[in-house]
Amino acid sequence: MNTLKISLSTTYDVAPSHLKIECLGEVIHQGELTKSTVIEHETGRSDPLELKITKTGKTKEIVNAKGTQEVVVELVNLNGIDLKIKEFGSFSLQDNPYVDEEILQTNKLNLNGVWTLELPRLNLVGDITKQALSKMRNPFSDSDVACFGCSQTYGAFVGDDQTWPSELERLTGKSVKNYGVSGSNINEITAMVDEYLGKFKTDIVLLYLPQTFRRQRKKGNETVNLDWRDEYNRDLLLHGEEHSIAVLAGTFMEWLDNVSRHTKIYFGTYQTDEYKLYQQTPLKKFMFPFLEGADYPKASDDVHHGPEFNRDFAKMLVDFLNLV
Repeated sequence: MNTLKISLSTTYDVAPSHLKIECLGEVIHQGELTKSTVIEHETGRSDPLELKITKTGKTKEIVNAKGTQEVVVELVNLNGIDLKIKEFGSFSLQDNPYVDEEILQTNKLNLNGVWTLELPRLNLVGDITKQALSKMRNPFSDSDVACFGCSQTYGAFVGDDQTWPSELERLTGKSVKNYGVSGSNINEITAMVDEYLGKFKTDIVLLYLPQTFRRQRKKGNETVNLDWRDEYNRDLLLHGEEHSIAVLAGTFMEWLDNVSRHTKIYFGTYQTDEYKLYQQTPLKKFMFPFLEGADYPKASDDVHHGPEFNRDFAKMLVDFLNLV
């Protein structure tokens, strides 16, 4: 479920504007805008946001009388995150007396036209790549705690006994399995959780997520994992983490709700900015606390978390999950 909130203000002295607002092709508001208004809408569609506001009512008579008629799109909030409307909203001027058609980058609608905001597509559950299951430290099996993630969970450049899942097992005495895969992403990680829970049992699932710009795409019949710098991600990078997480939040929430019917599940990330954004969404009820990796020595490659971080991270999870 995606929750959309649109805040509009208006100024006029002769006649108000008429608006038709469409979300993913569905009309969610239509009529004159006589005062500042907040429109809220929920949709189960998982498509990326496509918002269209058609403004009419600026007649030749109003123009000749030098009358004012303006609508300002003050805010568009998707799943708890304010979108960048000034940077990515565009207003296509249409059917205006004395004014040629053109497209403006603005959130102020003082002529007739169509204002649009489109966010990039970002799917959630993907596929398990051919190499993934063979790259884990542990094979799938029943467990007390099943840990999923990328190289920070796998424990790149640290020993088997220095990963955070290993530390979690040592601190609790429980069966804790490490299903981290170096180079993985949220698409593959959620697919691996689905695969695991379809065949095995666990009391708790923990996801330690990389940056959302890391994702999957199809190349012919093959699914490949993309680094965040891949050219395919250009549109996502342009929009920034705010739009990625806003688009992702609705489907991710549905997925977490579904998994939580069968087992406890929590997630976090080592990306500071993304953690703060996730916390603005309804996803926060599934989140474990954040631990800043910059405060600790790195592993031998000077990139990944080192043993000291993994030890304190596991302690934090023990306290959060009340495992001892």
